[in-house]
Amino acid sequence: MQPLYEKYTPFTLNGIVGNRPAVQKLETFGAAVNGGARPRPIMIHGPSGTGKTTAAHALAYVNGFDIIELGANDYRDADSLQKKLLPATVSKGLFSKTSLVIFDEIDELSAKFDSGAESVITQIVRTAKQPVVFIANDYWSRKISFLREKVDQVDFKRVPKDEILALLKRILEKEGAKVDESTIEEIAKRNNGDIRGAINDLEIMIDAKPELLENLGIRDRKGEIFQILDKIFTCNNFDMARNAANTNDVSMDMLFNWVNENVPNRYASKSSLSESYDNLAKASMFLENAERTKYYGYMRYSSVLMSAGVAIANRGIGTYKMYAFPSNIKYLSKTKKSRDAINSVAKKLMPMLHAHKRDIINDFLPLLKAMIEKASEQMGDDEMLQELETRYGLDKDEVKAIREYYKLR
Repeated sequence: MQPLYEKYTPFTLNGIVGNRPAVQKLETFGAAVNGGARPRPIMIHGPSGTGKTTAAHALAYVNGFDIIELGANDYRDADSLQKKLLPATVSKGLFSKTSLVIFDEIDELSAKFDSGAESVITQIVRTAKQPVVFIANDYWSRKISFLREKVDQVDFKRVPKDEILALLKRILEKEGAKVDESTIEEIAKRNNGDIRGAINDLEIMIDAKPELLENLGIRDRKGEIFQILDKIFTCNNFDMARNAANTNDVSMDMLFNWVNENVPNRYASKSSLSESYDNLAKASMFLENAERTKYYGYMRYSSVLMSAGVAIANRGIGTYKMYAFPSNIKYLSKTKKSRDAINSVAKKLMPMLHAHKRDIINDFLPLLKAMIEKASEQMGDDEMLQELETRYGLDKDEVKAIREYYKLR
């Protein structure tokens, strides 16, 4: 099934949500190229998820340009840039069509190759007969300082909440789906101008309980989780995958859960799956050691294993299923009310049993559940509930939680 973000990606500049001043600059740029001019290259920059790459593609579509596109993984091979891209930028495309040359994620230049790539890119800017567009999250990155005097800025800003809210409602209407009004508003608010993040969250919340929303807020919008996963699963490059995991504020636990859940959605090779899960097992061990010893240097090893370790395990045999929300987080959300009640029971029993809460939950409550079931058979639910309230101070909801909690274990 096609993800909603891809399904509702606009093909025209008029379909871009928000950032009207930036869109107008792109329209002027396209008109100048079609009028025979050779305008300076432009750099579309701004926060992740605001529609920068979508706008570049729409610019090509509405003006009838072919697209020559490079991503961060291409910049590590300066020789390939020199031999393949440079000739394409100084000649017309198929049937003399104009080609829009798009350098996506230009601020992701690899430290190992950026000196060679910088020289070739500078030559392209100087000699290209085709229009050139650069796309970056961080305009002020030192890696692209050599470009700033050679391009015109197109600044994409975070999209206002009201515009995102209206877009989410239009998508729900077209999909014939329903999400609670307060949930839609919370999604629009917490995504802080990130359209892609908002649509992805909306897709997760369709037919889900509103309580699940609390787990989505952990994701950081500077390095939104779907973009991080894309880099880990598609780059096959150690440095790029490691940087994707380290240059954001997503917690290691959260990233681990997402990667672990989605390895089978992206890798089909048995060797890729085996190596990925082996590295994830080691990552889990370091995460546990960091928590147990309070020595958080272990987190560095865990981060590398769950990102770069999984990335280089890719053997090129992939699948393209949409990313799945971590099932263990769904389970925790689903059982939160029950677990809260169980914790309340354990606290009430601690003074009577002189035991730790963990031991009560693991060792005593299964026995108490058996006692409850037996008492219910012999004296009926009403008398059983009254007895438990008198003896142990347990209310009806807590007794229900005991009887149901162990069905989920």
